[in-house]
Amino acid sequence: MFSLKLSKLNDFFLTSRSKWFVFYGILYLFHFPGDWNWLGWSYYHGILIHLLFCACIFFESIYVRIQKLNSLLVNHTRTFLFLLLFIALNYQWVYQTQIQFSLLGYLIVNFGQIIHEWIPFIKEWNLIQFFPILIYFLLLDPFLTFSRHRVEPIFLMLVIYLLLIVNAKVGDQKKQIHITPKQSNQKINRYLDQIPQGTNIVLVVLEGVARKHILEMKSEYINYSLLNGSHFWIPMPHTSKSLYTWMTGHSQLFSTRIEPDSINEEESLPIILKKRFFYQTQMIYTQSIYFEGMNAFFPKIFDKVTDKTILETKYNDKWESFSWGMDDRVILSEFKQQMDRSKPFFVFIGMSQTHSPYFTNSISGSSLNKIQRHKKALEENVTLIDDLISFIKSSSDQETLLIVTADHGESFGEEGANAHNYSLYNQEVDVPFLLYLIQSNKLYIPLVGSSIHFKETLLQLMENKMENKEMSHHFLKSSYQPTIPFKTWNSEIQRGIVKREKKYIYHNDKNILFEMDWNDFDRKIINDPILKEKILKEIYAETSK
Repeated sequence: MFSLKLSKLNDFFLTSRSKWFVFYGILYLFHFPGDWNWLGWSYYHGILIHLLFCACIFFESIYVRIQKLNSLLVNHTRTFLFLLLFIALNYQWVYQTQIQFSLLGYLIVNFGQIIHEWIPFIKEWNLIQFFPILIYFLLLDPFLTFSRHRVEPIFLMLVIYLLLIVNAKVGDQKKQIHITPKQSNQKINRYLDQIPQGTNIVLVVLEGVARKHILEMKSEYINYSLLNGSHFWIPMPHTSKSLYTWMTGHSQLFSTRIEPDSINEEESLPIILKKRFFYQTQMIYTQSIYFEGMNAFFPKIFDKVTDKTILETKYNDKWESFSWGMDDRVILSEFKQQMDRSKPFFVFIGMSQTHSPYFTNSISGSSLNKIQRHKKALEENVTLIDDLISFIKSSSDQETLLIVTADHGESFGEEGANAHNYSLYNQEVDVPFLLYLIQSNKLYIPLVGSSIHFKETLLQLMENKMENKEMSHHFLKSSYQPTIPFKTWNSEIQRGIVKREKKYIYHNDKNILFEMDWNDFDRKIINDPILKEKILKEIYAETSK
């Protein structure tokens, strides 16, 4: 009797049709990141994953009952459904976040702009994330279907060998950068009361550069290693949201794209500089603003916006462009032609080379792994900043305040995260920030600050007439006490807050609240239910504004 039951079970698993049910069942149950526990499993198995799995099972059930379907149509439909489920599961695993309908809608709406992200996404897969494809092809047996020849065992061994090589290469790329700050006699200033009237202002925003990434960069004018020990946080590691925060002081953590309104436009930094201080304002951006609603906001607050679409028409014969941006050296060409020099100006410069998959104009760039490419692209950006400083020094005696920062950081495997958007640890939210008075050769680096308070701080430096109660947001004052909310973009995977000397990150998928210092060290899990509830209420209150 027992052997008969085993025989029936064996027959079930060995039938060609039942193997598909077993394959999808294993893929659905076990292909997710993190620990194998109910809380993690339920988080990564949202409604969309359930629907995709059910669609695959439903199709196999229909095929079992109606076997007269066209085999080619069946295979194409099966492949389409498999790829939808497989890619969704891999996206969750690589970026450590839950796929929701809002994210799916975002991918569909912006497919043309983000198509170039697919290759970097696939490069993040490890061996286990490739294996379902191999299993799928073994089950589908496409060689038998299309050529009437079965797969040779040696072919399978070669495929496995190739996957092992790919996995080894990916492992090499995820090695971390070890930073050795250089020594310099350049003096660092932590506090600043005001800047001279009529000072020109140039804000340089690097793309995807954490503070730790820039520490070892060498510059003719700025010792970036002096950023070691400081902290400057952005509330959400996503470009359009971050740029909006820099200009308005509003984080809008409740939405996936910027939601401009007339009030925020009138209270934006460029509008205030223009109306109150009679500045000319310009945005030079080597990416396109026709993405995530940026074109509905930035042209309204700047006198002039020159983005990739315009730069390509003017300089395409001189500087190379690519899907997500343009050779950032085009910025200097455009900057030299900018506004009337008789009036003070505010120029916002947004770069693109350090955006994944990281463009470098070096001949050897294509042979570098992703960490090396990111580093090389950053070195080229730092050289460009030096060239910009040299031009300003030689072309004007008027004081110019150069501000160097980034829209967000970038993960290279830390905490299991890749690229950006879905981690609130410092590699994604702690960015470089410094002020350099070019003609005076003075460097200012706040001990702590945030892009949320950038607008207020800069205006206080220009006026020095603000009320004392507002001075708490001036991060170049010794009285500054940070309260900075964080949230991952288009995902509930993490929320957090910096409050005074502590940083808190809540992992929604694990229901774990971590307390740590500003360096993400000395972590401890908060188990006291009363304290945990109190901190979570504050986190959700701050991140829902």
